[in-house]
Amino acid sequence: MGRLVQGLYAIVDMPHPHGLQPAEVTRGVLADRLQGGEHGACVVQLRAKHVSTPERVEMLRGMAPWCVRAGVPLFVNDDIEAALSGIPGVTGVHLGQGDEGVDAVPTVRRRASESGVPALAVGLSTHDLRQLREAGRQGPDYLAFGPVCSTVSKADPDPVVGLDGLTDACRLAMRPLVAIGGLDLETGRQAIEVGAAAVAMIGALVDRSEEGIAKRARQLAAVLQQAAAPLPFDEVQRRVPVVSTELLLELARWSDDVGMHIELGLPARFRPRLRDGVPQYRSCDVLDLLYSLDKRPGESWDAWRERTGGSEGPLVQIRR
Repeated sequence: MGRLVQGLYAIVDMPHPHGLQPAEVTRGVLADRLQGGEHGACVVQLRAKHVSTPERVEMLRGMAPWCVRAGVPLFVNDDIEAALSGIPGVTGVHLGQGDEGVDAVPTVRRRASESGVPALAVGLSTHDLRQLREAGRQGPDYLAFGPVCSTVSKADPDPVVGLDGLTDACRLAMRPLVAIGGLDLETGRQAIEVGAAAVAMIGALVDRSEEGIAKRARQLAAVLQQAAAPLPFDEVQRRVPVVSTELLLELARWSDDVGMHIELGLPARFRPRLRDGVPQYRSCDVLDLLYSLDKRPGESWDAWRERTGGSEGPLVQIRR
């Protein structure tokens, strides 16, 4: 499941402000994925706060065939019973703080297995680092964190965590992390660059027609995909000029080594790769390298050298 939670996480929030049906919105957010393309939602979630479980089940029946066709997981928000309804294509349940099962994921999975749904996936919403740690111990398939920005989709939203809070959460999370809360194209791109695996969106996908939603979904998915792509290597060198090409190569070669992460003060998510002998670093890998070097935002490298030159930080052996 983790590898599928990458990119645009589309929330189908009902009732739709322009009166569209769940299946219409679902086709829209899936966009090119319905024809085997890449630009569309990687996950779809039904969020229908003010209806009954039987009504949610009927909505899911209309949505699921399109998600199956696109090969995209379909989640239902808050409602374990609806998730266990046996509809082909309904992949999992997303639980918020205070929802039944949020602190008992193994129990939810056992209940699902006993109901004939052995592979039910579970996602959990979190709003601060304490919740994130506790939720991670439950072993969910992914974690959501936010709100990153102010949002109007919740009547009583939690405090905004901002991109700095999201960055800390991405370093801490041991599961794929979905950024949630008031995100649009620009802030969604930034969320991916600081390490989120996916970005949950409601308002950014709202349009009067299925075709309009599809256009938005294509644009958002393309931007998020580009944000997750490796940086050109000369850009990595420009951002971290104190680390030699040879050492950047070594770091990429040994990035799966947990011992190296611990020794150099790098988070577990640090995962540069080698491709055809060239190191590939994502934006979040560069951020982690700067973090371990104790490089402050906006600080010049000359000021950094003056401040840290006599210290013995965890990355002192790769400083140049």
